[in-house]
Amino acid sequence: MNQPSGPWVEWQREHAAALAALQEAQRAYHRSIAGSAFAGPTEATWAVEIRKEALDALEGTRVRLDGVRARQPGVA
Repeated sequence: MNQPSGPWVEWQREHAAALAALQEAQRAYHRSIAGSAFAGPTEATWAVEIRKEALDALEGTRVRLDGVRARQPGVA
């Protein structure tokens, strides 16, 4: 049986890491939403900033995953 090639295995590792980072960013974003649901008027600005930072991080990890997927070996 053929062993997967080096570039394929490396891509799989990179893909798994990027996917795990995206999933963690999604959890962080959901925590920021849940946490801000109970923010009072004095904390509203802080809650919005936390949500924005979490959403920006989520978008960054999504873009990274898309980039990794675009480099998948054997895909034209």
